[in-house]
Amino acid sequence: MIIEHKKLLGEDGQPEAAVIPWSVFVTLSEPEGLDFTDQEEKELREALADSKAGNREAFIPADQI
Repeated sequence: MIIEHKKLLGEDGQPEAAVIPWSVFVTLSEPEGLDFTDQEEKELREALADSKAGNREAFIPADQI
């Protein structure tokens, strides 16, 4: 994927940052979970631990949501 961006250069002329369109940032960040709050991240880690431990009681069946 080619991402159109602008490079921000430091005083030494070396790249320090890149500016990308917001829509590209969202496309990249959402799958990685970068948009989660600390609380959401904590809950997801707990859910993953419950899933790995086979704790089915921690979950609600999809047809009950």
